[in-house]
Amino acid sequence: MSQSLSASGSRHYQYSWGVLAGALTLVWLFVYYDTLKHMVSVWSYSETYKHCFLVPLISAYLIYEKRHQLTFAVIRPTAWLFAPILAVQVFFVVAEQLAINLFMHGAAVATFILFVWALIGTSAARIIAFPLGYLLFAVPFGEELVPWLQEVTANLSVGLLDVLNIPVYREGLYIYLPNGAFHVAEACAGVRFLIGTFTIGVLFAHLNYSKYWKQFTFIAVCAVLPVIANGFRAFGIMVIGYYSDMKYATGADHLVYGWFFFAFILILLFYLGSFGADKKPPGTAPAAVIKARSSVWSAGLLLLGALAAPQIMSGWVFSFDVKTGTGQPFERFASHPEITPIAAPKWAAPTTDEVYYGEWQGVAFRAIYVNEAQQDQELVSFRHRVFDNETWTQAEIGTTTIDGAPVKVVNIVNVVGEKRTLLAWYQVPNLQSIKGLDIKWQQLMNRINGHPNDGFFIVLATKDMQQAQRFMSAITGTSG
Repeated sequence: MSQSLSASGSRHYQYSWGVLAGALTLVWLFVYYDTLKHMVSVWSYSETYKHCFLVPLISAYLIYEKRHQLTFAVIRPTAWLFAPILAVQVFFVVAEQLAINLFMHGAAVATFILFVWALIGTSAARIIAFPLGYLLFAVPFGEELVPWLQEVTANLSVGLLDVLNIPVYREGLYIYLPNGAFHVAEACAGVRFLIGTFTIGVLFAHLNYSKYWKQFTFIAVCAVLPVIANGFRAFGIMVIGYYSDMKYATGADHLVYGWFFFAFILILLFYLGSFGADKKPPGTAPAAVIKARSSVWSAGLLLLGALAAPQIMSGWVFSFDVKTGTGQPFERFASHPEITPIAAPKWAAPTTDEVYYGEWQGVAFRAIYVNEAQQDQELVSFRHRVFDNETWTQAEIGTTTIDGAPVKVVNIVNVVGEKRTLLAWYQVPNLQSIKGLDIKWQQLMNRINGHPNDGFFIVLATKDMQQAQRFMSAITGTSG
């Protein structure tokens, strides 16, 4: 009789736990549907993040491999994770209002990890800690490193050319040899190789090593080696071009050389890593299945509340109408007596956004307009480039202050030696700045106070700071 009651209680517990798991999953999908959809779209259109499609599959397989250990684990919903889950939801609501996609993506994945942990309890979550944590690699991040990687690649290449006494002159990201010139473009930065190697390296370290110091050492190598290897790859291309009088290592063979070089580095890295592999200790299963019958529903209600409450509250806190402007965003430029429209300057980066090219007192400028209330785009975005990086490169970059507003100063040069100084900043109602977080925060304040939520990204081709100050004063006003 007691065995029958025990079996009945176990089935009831499993049923309750299953209902809770299903409810939490549905609420998570509902809350993060748009964010997850955007994250997958980033995986799709960016070659840098194609590997992200594999991350959930790898995590799922690793959890499947732990199924026998999970069978004997203590399953106890953990109510104390209410606080971390609630904190992540508040973070997500703020990131959503500020339109910071990276933070929104990170919050979606972190929430999933936390609610799985909360559902199965700390004891069981410890068994699948790595597969859960590995899901963070599904967050598309890393392209922000491209400018730094370009600089490192150029520095390594020039340094190695000097070692071989090959005459070399560098200006920005252009490297000039006696018989040709090379441009360390974004595609040459090696960011895809770095992200891919690091993602695979973390998995390799987990599968091959049981000692933490070995895992961390191998992961560190996977973070550093791709950067150094990319510098050697660029150096090798330049050396081949120099000694072959630019007959080889250009065009298609340039790409083929890169593929084979990176494949060789990857194979060598994991081959060498296999020598220090640790034998995994054999798993031992306990003699009996242990299922803790704590209060599933009390923990479940707390977790559901933590997941849903901030979303509901945000509907009240941010339930204001967003002004979208007059529909004539460039009126301030078109109607200004000293501004005339011009064709796109040759330094201007191509864009799919609404854009105005003009000239003010003999100085060319470009103004990109973004209305986040009507467009599925961000004003503060990595895609808004100061200059066309296909035909120009930065020789020097810095910031200055004009009339109290931080402004980016970029000196650029092209392959034939033409130079320009460009000043860039964002402009929204009540603020001009190049600081992305300051602009996003001001946009949120504008929305709350009923001001328009649109803005401009402006690039002005001048090195005269007083002239730039006069231009800023001339066009300052409320968007739209």
